[in-house]
Amino acid sequence: MSSDKQTISRAPTEPPRAATPGSGCAEESSVNLAANASKVITGHASSASRMQSTNLVTIGSMVCRICQTNSGQELLISPCHCKGSMAYVHLSCLERWLNQASRCYCELCMYQFNAVQTKRYGLCQGLKMWMRHPRNRAHIQSDLLIALLLTAITVGLVIVCLLGLQYFVIEAQRIGVTKLWTEIILSVFICVVLLGYVVTIYLLVRDQVVPWYTWWRQTVDVRLLLTPSVAKGMRRQLSKETAL
Repeated sequence: MSSDKQTISRAPTEPPRAATPGSGCAEESSVNLAANASKVITGHASSASRMQSTNLVTIGSMVCRICQTNSGQELLISPCHCKGSMAYVHLSCLERWLNQASRCYCELCMYQFNAVQTKRYGLCQGLKMWMRHPRNRAHIQSDLLIALLLTAITVGLVIVCLLGLQYFVIEAQRIGVTKLWTEIILSVFICVVLLGYVVTIYLLVRDQVVPWYTWWRQTVDVRLLLTPSVAKGMRRQLSKETAL
């Protein structure tokens, strides 16, 4: 029995199988390919997500430069040469701003808009609107008071000169001035008084009429006419929002 055990124990063990040439390299290359493929897929997914988030941020950051909102109920347009955050505006906001400012150009880049202007008030209605303003009404009242006082003074001077003509002639003859020269002097004095009265009344009327006429002429309703490029930009923006 002991000899048998020794024989079994001395029996040579089976040598390990030799690795097939190239099998380890194949397994390692397949692992590397799988890792690279996963990295490429992950990179594409991350870049796509970054591009999508960038587009969303860009569209979301475009706000109207007047109302500072982008509600989505009205498209933003870029009707002038302004760039950056000042380029976009709602059409209704821009028309309201131009109507309040009574102009048809951009106050930043001085671009002249293609617009249709119509008078906001008629002639009589504009005059009533002008006189309803407290400051204008106060100026009109003060000018009327000045005109009434000046008229009274002028009429009084003319009446005194005409009624006192004989008295002035007699007094002038006492100091050696003839009747003709006295009448000439009085006539020149009356003309100077009347001329001063007319000029003063003209200046008072001009100070009232010119500001009113300027305001009435510039107070217009502005309706913008979109150029083909602006309309194309609106359609492009609408297609982007629809795609998102």
